[in-house]
Amino acid sequence: MNSKKYLMGIDVGGSHVTAAMIDAESFEMLPGSERRRHIDTHGVPDVVLSVFVEAARASAGALWENVEGIGLAFPGPFDYLNGICLITPEQNKFTKCYGVNVRQELAARLAFDKPITFLNDAAAFAIGEYFAGGAKGSARALVITLGTGFGASFLAEGRPVVTGGLVPEGGELWDQPFKDGIADDTFSTRGLLKAWKDTTGEEAAGVREIAEAARCGDARAAAVFDAFGADLAVFLAPWFARFGVDSLVVGGNIANALDLFVLAFAQGLQACEVNEVTVKPSLLGENAQIIGAALSLK
Repeated sequence: MNSKKYLMGIDVGGSHVTAAMIDAESFEMLPGSERRRHIDTHGVPDVVLSVFVEAARASAGALWENVEGIGLAFPGPFDYLNGICLITPEQNKFTKCYGVNVRQELAARLAFDKPITFLNDAAAFAIGEYFAGGAKGSARALVITLGTGFGASFLAEGRPVVTGGLVPEGGELWDQPFKDGIADDTFSTRGLLKAWKDTTGEEAAGVREIAEAARCGDARAAAVFDAFGADLAVFLAPWFARFGVDSLVVGGNIANALDLFVLAFAQGLQACEVNEVTVKPSLLGENAQIIGAALSLK
């Protein structure tokens, strides 16, 4: 009989829920425990929560009694302390879940009387990378995710910093002013797709298509990524200086094209007189959020 203790991490995305078991001592993911389930975030709370429950039960299997707690990486806005969803219908996800106490509902549905915690998905990603990924050993790290949106978390010795003058309020960067809008308008999938269309007049199916074009010698695609890297440097440089960032970890689907913009990014930092920042891709991918969510229980 397995007497080991586990934490469960659950990553809640815009179209899926992924649960996995994390060893409570080593913080390593239990091989074979990952369970990914599609979720309709426009569904009623009963339907949405049933997917959470099914993923959790399937992940634990016969080890359910060994689970010491459940940590969820959840997109905001969310009352993380009390476990209440504050996402409004206008945000086009979890459109019917505003005001739902997810902690109470999950505890009841799972008949689970142990801790259930919640953490911002960007913060969970960062913590996972700090303990087991690209930010490991960093004193002052900034971990960003470049994908559907622009996520960010500032870490001091592995702990998210969300207040004080060294970081923006809440420790998030997506809503900070940049050019004629906010950072999320540029440093996201839609931002890259718009840059491609503005440059070429053509539509692209996704970032991968533009990246493949760049790797095949398309100078227009290369220029789009160069501009992306240069803009990212200009935007991040003041925060690097203010927080004293020594390590940047880049995750999200755009990180798969990091090789196409990292040189322009590095040159941009040099032009801004920012030096000695190590730039690394995420080592854990989506697993970082699962591990980070589980570690919120510690």
